[in-house]
Amino acid sequence: MPAPETIPQKSHWWLESLLWSAAIIIGVAIAAYVNETAREIVAQGLAYFFTFFSTPFVLETSTAFVGFCIVMFINARRLEREGDGWVEMEIKEPAVPEDLMAVHTPGDKASEV
Repeated sequence: MPAPETIPQKSHWWLESLLWSAAIIIGVAIAAYVNETAREIVAQGLAYFFTFFSTPFVLETSTAFVGFCIVMFINARRLEREGDGWVEMEIKEPAVPEDLMAVHTPGDKASEV
Protein backbone atom coordinates (compact mmCIF):
# COMPACT_ATOMS: atom_id res chain seq x y z
CA MET A 1 0.00 0.00 0.00
CA PRO A 2 1.54 3.35 -1.00
CA ALA A 3 2.20 5.96 1.65
CA PRO A 4 -0.46 8.67 1.93
CA GLU A 5 0.30 11.98 0.32
CA THR A 6 1.30 14.84 2.56
CA ILE A 7 -1.43 17.33 3.35
CA PRO A 8 -0.75 20.71 1.71
CA GLN A 9 -0.39 23.78 3.90
CA LYS A 10 -3.66 25.60 4.44
CA SER A 11 -3.75 29.05 2.92
CA HIS A 12 -5.45 31.92 4.67
CA TRP A 13 -6.73 33.66 1.54
CA TRP A 14 -9.90 34.73 3.33
CA LEU A 15 -8.11 36.43 6.21
CA GLU A 16 -7.18 39.61 4.30
CA SER A 17 -10.75 40.07 3.03
CA LEU A 18 -12.12 39.55 6.53
CA LEU A 19 -9.72 42.09 8.04
CA TRP A 20 -10.49 44.74 5.41
CA SER A 21 -14.24 44.21 5.80
CA ALA A 22 -13.97 44.47 9.59
CA ALA A 23 -11.86 47.65 9.29
CA ILE A 24 -14.43 49.29 6.98
CA ILE A 25 -17.38 48.31 9.20
CA ILE A 26 -15.57 49.55 12.32
CA GLY A 27 -14.69 52.81 10.55
CA VAL A 28 -18.30 53.43 9.51
CA ALA A 29 -19.52 52.56 13.03
CA ILE A 30 -17.06 55.01 14.61
CA ALA A 31 -18.05 57.72 12.13
CA ALA A 32 -21.74 57.10 12.87
CA TYR A 33 -21.11 57.21 16.61
CA VAL A 34 -19.11 60.46 16.46
CA ASN A 35 -21.04 62.45 13.83
CA GLU A 36 -24.81 62.87 13.82
CA THR A 37 -24.95 63.47 10.04
CA ALA A 38 -22.99 60.26 9.39
CA ARG A 39 -25.36 58.42 11.75
CA GLU A 40 -28.37 59.67 9.79
CA ILE A 41 -26.80 58.70 6.45
CA VAL A 42 -25.91 55.21 7.72
CA ALA A 43 -29.42 54.69 9.15
CA GLN A 44 -31.07 55.84 5.93
CA GLY A 45 -28.72 53.67 3.84
CA LEU A 46 -29.47 50.60 5.95
CA ALA A 47 -33.20 51.31 5.64
CA TYR A 48 -32.92 51.52 1.83
CA PHE A 49 -30.79 48.38 1.83
CA PHE A 50 -33.39 46.49 3.88
CA THR A 51 -36.24 47.81 1.73
CA PHE A 52 -34.52 46.77 -1.49
CA PHE A 53 -33.65 43.27 -0.29
CA SER A 54 -37.10 42.62 1.17
CA THR A 55 -38.90 43.04 -2.16
CA PRO A 56 -40.27 39.67 -3.32
CA PHE A 57 -38.12 38.89 -6.37
CA VAL A 58 -34.87 40.25 -4.93
CA LEU A 59 -35.41 38.50 -1.58
CA GLU A 60 -35.97 35.11 -3.21
CA THR A 61 -33.10 35.53 -5.65
CA SER A 62 -30.64 36.77 -3.05
CA THR A 63 -31.64 33.98 -0.64
CA ALA A 64 -31.08 31.38 -3.36
CA PHE A 65 -27.72 32.96 -4.25
CA VAL A 66 -26.58 33.08 -0.61
CA GLY A 67 -27.67 29.45 -0.15
CA PHE A 68 -25.76 28.42 -3.28
CA CYS A 69 -22.65 30.25 -2.02
CA ILE A 70 -22.93 28.49 1.35
CA VAL A 71 -23.18 25.08 -0.33
CA MET A 72 -20.18 25.85 -2.56
CA PHE A 73 -18.16 27.05 0.45
CA ILE A 74 -18.97 23.91 2.46
CA ASN A 75 -18.10 21.72 -0.53
CA ALA A 76 -14.78 23.54 -1.06
CA ARG A 77 -13.89 23.07 2.62
CA ARG A 78 -14.79 19.36 2.40
CA LEU A 79 -12.68 18.90 -0.71
CA GLU A 80 -9.80 20.72 0.98
CA ARG A 81 -9.98 18.38 3.99
CA GLU A 82 -10.77 15.05 2.30
CA GLY A 83 -9.37 15.41 -1.20
CA ASP A 84 -11.31 15.08 -4.42
CA GLY A 85 -11.84 11.33 -4.15
CA TRP A 86 -10.68 10.69 -7.71
CA VAL A 87 -10.10 6.98 -8.23
CA GLU A 88 -8.51 5.25 -11.20
CA MET A 89 -9.70 1.74 -11.92
CA GLU A 90 -7.14 -0.81 -12.95
CA ILE A 91 -8.58 -3.10 -15.62
CA LYS A 92 -6.81 -6.42 -15.86
CA GLU A 93 -7.05 -8.18 -19.20
CA PRO A 94 -7.40 -11.98 -19.03
CA ALA A 95 -4.65 -14.11 -20.52
CA VAL A 96 -5.47 -15.13 -24.10
CA PRO A 97 -3.99 -18.33 -25.63
CA GLU A 98 -1.60 -17.70 -28.51
CA ASP A 99 -3.69 -19.56 -31.10
CA LEU A 100 -6.59 -17.17 -30.45
CA MET A 101 -4.32 -14.14 -30.65
CA ALA A 102 -3.50 -14.78 -34.32
CA VAL A 103 -5.94 -12.89 -36.46
CA HIS A 104 -7.49 -14.98 -39.20
CA THR A 105 -9.06 -13.30 -42.17
CA PRO A 106 -11.59 -14.96 -44.49
CA GLY A 107 -8.88 -15.13 -47.17
CA ASP A 108 -6.67 -17.25 -44.92
CA LYS A 109 -9.49 -19.72 -44.32
CA ALA A 110 -10.20 -19.95 -48.06
CA SER A 111 -6.58 -20.75 -48.88
CA GLU A 112 -6.56 -23.60 -46.31
CA VAL A 113 -9.42 -25.38 -48.08
